[in-house]
Amino acid sequence: MRVIRKSIEQTTEHYNLISEYESKYDFQMDVEKGLSSIFLFSQNFPLKAVSDFLSGENFSMSECFEEIEISYHLIKYGFYKQSMISLRTSLEIGLLSIYWSIIGKESSEFKQWLSSKFDTPYKNEKFWKKIKTNENIKLFDLEFNLIEEIKKFGLSDFVHTKGVRYSNYGEFQRKIKGQDKFENYQEWLKNFKDIVRILEILHLLKFPTLNIRFSTDFLLSKFGTFDSIPQFGSGFGDEMNNLSSFIPQNQISFINDMANSDEEVIEIKKWINELPDLTEEELESKILDNQKRNIESCGFENWSSNTTIYDSRITSDMIIKLREWSKSKNLMTFENIIENHKKKASS
Repeated sequence: MRVIRKSIEQTTEHYNLISEYESKYDFQMDVEKGLSSIFLFSQNFPLKAVSDFLSGENFSMSECFEEIEISYHLIKYGFYKQSMISLRTSLEIGLLSIYWSIIGKESSEFKQWLSSKFDTPYKNEKFWKKIKTNENIKLFDLEFNLIEEIKKFGLSDFVHTKGVRYSNYGEFQRKIKGQDKFENYQEWLKNFKDIVRILEILHLLKFPTLNIRFSTDFLLSKFGTFDSIPQFGSGFGDEMNNLSSFIPQNQISFINDMANSDEEVIEIKKWINELPDLTEEELESKILDNQKRNIESCGFENWSSNTTIYDSRITSDMIIKLREWSKSKNLMTFENIIENHKKKASS
């Protein structure tokens, strides 16, 4: 008979106990901030051309997010060693994001790697030398010795199973020594926060425009809707405050000082600050136009049951106007939309 050492019941119980522990000490908030930070980096690479959407430049950070989120689930279900391995992988692939951005998305080396025809570069001296060709990273490293901290990160011992301490069997040894599931989680959380901090620092240094901070309300007052806000390398407002979740204030100040002297950052700030605020009429017109596009994809009845999801600024007067417009265009239901498409196809 096959022996099952970790049953579904055991892992579920472990998950529930860690969830209660997180809730009691507000640790879940830190995890959510860190996960949000990595996700936002993966979605906000500065784009210069339409082709950049398909370049794969953000692949490394997208994969980094997947690994670090998986790591979180693994530690909650009690898979200590595997959670640490996924943490280490998230750091490795996150560092590649910086490496490839320096090499260049148009380079044959990057394209070959992205298409799985080129081995992942080793983190050797050549790798670190290339990383430090970025002047901002080089200056930050001289001040805070960041590269040496990354090199000393010890999670690779879990990948290579460096003896009992870093093995699955080591769980039994840790219990004998008094290290319980909560201490395992605490160790995971410390490593998680350190990795998020390291990747935040490197990406804020490599992409200075990610340090620009405009509030969401300010951007909407200039552009009207989220869809109208251009891709200028700084996201959609308030959410971007997550990008420095765990960075010490002195290091944030150092990064901001460098970003504020960057020519592109200066130019973008000047351009947006000098844009006139939209009038109330212009704002309403932009919101209505934006919602008409949403109605065209789902029908007025579906749209009207979820208006706050689309835009919290939608008023009852706007709903009335959009209802009349939808009636005139035969867009009240999803069936109407299908009917309209069939008519166009047959004409």
